[in-house]
Amino acid sequence: MRRLLVSLLLVGSVIGTSALPALADTSSSNGPTMAYDLSDNDAPPAVSNGAFNVIVNVLPEGTGGFVRVVALPPANSSVTRLLCKYQAVDTTKSRVECAFKFTTPGTWAIRAQYSTDPSVPVSAIANTNLRVGF
Repeated sequence: MRRLLVSLLLVGSVIGTSALPALADTSSSNGPTMAYDLSDNDAPPAVSNGAFNVIVNVLPEGTGGFVRVVALPPANSSVTRLLCKYQAVDTTKSRVECAFKFTTPGTWAIRAQYSTDPSVPVSAIANTNLRVGF
């Protein structure tokens, strides 16, 4: 799946178009493209119990840098945001993985932020939503 995605991105860049995976809203000034790796691409992402791993792929493959992931709780909850601190991108797998324990049902906004170094401003962002139900 990852090789297919990379191939589509490369073909798209040659033709002058951009192919992005469903459910990922990306913003990049000088950074790479980021995509969420979800197990079921035919339905919106959802978790039925409290634990869930969020995997962020960083493209093109082999891109170094750091990614942090923030989970913003549903608007009607009194829960604070969850933060997965900056992690170095695993350049052999081109990804970062963050484990979250969701304690409140509802739609959580997931935001991945890329930076070449944690001390410099973010240069790429990818957003998606995750439905949590108990």
